[in-house]
Amino acid sequence: MALNWTPEVIAGFINTGILLFCATLTYTSPKTKKIISVAYIRMAWIFLSLFFLFEGVSILTLSLAITRFYTLFMAAGIIFFLMGINYTMKERLYSIGLMVVVILSLSLLYLPFQTEVADIIIEGGYNTTDLLGIYSIISDLLFLIVAIYLFVWAIKTWRNAPFLIKTEATIFFLALTISSVIMMIVYLFYYFNPMFILISDLIFAVGIFAFTYSVIREPKLLYILPFEISRIVVKDRDGFPLFDHDWSESKISESMFTGFINAVQLMSEEVIHKGGVLDIVLTDGILILRESRYITVGLVASKSSKLLRTSLINFANEFEEKFSKLLKTSCRNIEEYDGAYELLDKYFSNFPSKLISSKKDALYLIAKYKEIPLELENKLRGLITDETDFEKIKEEFRKFPKGVPYHFMNFYENNKDTLAFRDEKELSDKTQE
Repeated sequence: MALNWTPEVIAGFINTGILLFCATLTYTSPKTKKIISVAYIRMAWIFLSLFFLFEGVSILTLSLAITRFYTLFMAAGIIFFLMGINYTMKERLYSIGLMVVVILSLSLLYLPFQTEVADIIIEGGYNTTDLLGIYSIISDLLFLIVAIYLFVWAIKTWRNAPFLIKTEATIFFLALTISSVIMMIVYLFYYFNPMFILISDLIFAVGIFAFTYSVIREPKLLYILPFEISRIVVKDRDGFPLFDHDWSESKISESMFTGFINAVQLMSEEVIHKGGVLDIVLTDGILILRESRYITVGLVASKSSKLLRTSLINFANEFEEKFSKLLKTSCRNIEEYDGAYELLDKYFSNFPSKLISSKKDALYLIAKYKEIPLELENKLRGLITDETDFEKIKEEFRKFPKGVPYHFMNFYENNKDTLAFRDEKELSDKTQE
């Protein structure tokens, strides 16, 4: 039997290869391998690759038996795709759109056994197999629904993306726009010229490849919509701070935040014994607390989340294990706990920072990666004789924009007599007391 090689067959096989390649990339990449939403999307790509494969085989062999059933792979792929999108946007699988797709997909289990749902026709001068009637309409409707979902997802992610990952969010937006809106526009021309289906299929695959690239490059794009985390604080059992990190400015005041943690430390013996997590719902968010033997860890977020709770528990457990010697000796030197940033990167690396909102904002660098100007260092050396105090002030200066330390030094030079007098007066008063 002669095989019916057509451009549509070749395009189908190319799409199969691209989708399988994308699925493999997300599984082999350490950044995306264990992300739950990516796992659902990966399954979607596998089923969609099977759809394009069997569509190509049905045209290649002009088999109506295969034509009747290959759309089921498309339906399964779209279901998994919507599950992945729902989990990314709301951290849950259910949505009205998903229910509509499931209902439509169930009808596809019945229609293949009916007559006149597929036929061999001539399109663009080539023999091909095609779906007919209500079967064809439902298939197109499923693609339309997923296209709408992709575009809405792209818009919401791009609009809410923090400044630091806006470039990746733009790639993400363009990729999903290509594989949804542009693909559907091109597909509409299929009803006037059948050859446009080749272009629409290839556009969809190219868009999916660009989407995969953006997610592998920056997985934080998948954690923008479900919730927003603001701050994490670690305190010992007496309420002394050991570690503190901010992702964004929290609406919860410092005094309220500290008060809640200290209050829970006093009255949560039951939670301590159970090793559990406590959620305190506030007007502007939620405070998630984890109690352990030596520390209390508090996380401020916009809402509670299973992922956040799991990340917090793992962070707290490893923090206590990593610094067990320091905690047992009640060490309260914050610098000794700087190694906790490694744990932060391990358990919270996918959550984007929103502290910087534009190019005009100051960039704060870790002290060990930045040096202050030699001129400023010499001036400080002349003012501060104690080596420990000198290193502490020098480290503080490293954290500020370039102009701030010079303004400080100018202020000191212009007011040092007054400042010296004030210091001496305060010292004299304390001595007399």
